[in-house]
Amino acid sequence: MKGRSYTSPLRDAQARQTREAILDALTELLSEQPADQISTREIAARAGVSQPTVYRYFPDRQALLDGLSDRVDALGGADRAYPPTLDDLVAYTNYLFDAPDSLAPLATAEAVLNADPRRFSQSSRERTAYLQRLVAEEFPEYGERDHVRITALLRNLVTIQTWLHMREEFGLAGTESGPVVTWALETLIREIRAGNFPRAINRGSS
Repeated sequence: MKGRSYTSPLRDAQARQTREAILDALTELLSEQPADQISTREIAARAGVSQPTVYRYFPDRQALLDGLSDRVDALGGADRAYPPTLDDLVAYTNYLFDAPDSLAPLATAEAVLNADPRRFSQSSRERTAYLQRLVAEEFPEYGERDHVRITALLRNLVTIQTWLHMREEFGLAGTESGPVVTWALETLIREIRAGNFPRAINRGSS
């Protein structure tokens, strides 16, 4: 006779509470010290749980980063998928920059932890892949390497790191940086459509 699987609402609630406490602790620690100096021991102590408990919910740094990203997306109401066209992305940019202001400590923590290009969050990778497909569809006259270069240029304008850099170094809230980035996107897309994007050099040619 097979054993029955049983889900306890109380146990589920406690698990969610523990998970959130760990993410709260990480967010606080990231506001106090560099990310590479934070240990799971410190996270556990701040969250009031054991070190094995941290590993049970977040087995590695990538899992912690994905947890922060999911939380920013959920609290900010941000959709993981980009808008369906580049023009829609431009129109959406003001919101993308304004929303993190209301979640500044959490968004800052995600930006700091996501700064290492070897450890981008899953949602960040998904957005990049989506944008690259969109670029390829909207600019078929450009080659594959140019699609990568265009994606890299546009993507680096619309990241949480750009929001953080403009906020921390220049004192620009998202309500100020959003319109600037929107204008830059509009200008770049217009020039790309006009054929003015510098084409990739064919290294195989003489």
